[in-house]
Amino acid sequence: MFNRIGERNPNRIFPRLQEMTRQLCQGQRHTGFHDYYGSIPIIVTGLKNLREHGPKGSVFLRFGRDHTQPPAGGDRQSPL
Repeated sequence: MFNRIGERNPNRIFPRLQEMTRQLCQGQRHTGFHDYYGSIPIIVTGLKNLREHGPKGSVFLRFGRDHTQPPAGGDRQSPL
């Protein structure tokens, strides 16, 4: 858990952590999808985004990506 004040401010820690783990998290880009086999999934969000958009909103940032996303699976219905 991070507080927005002090040495562990996420505005300073997350960019540094992203850069340090880039090779482990980015996966491989293919036409139309990313392959994350063998990568380490690090997914972050903030309470402010969760309050504003809810847990099904596009509030999760996966390290190695440059945009937020909804949770995996979202509202999709299972084919089974």
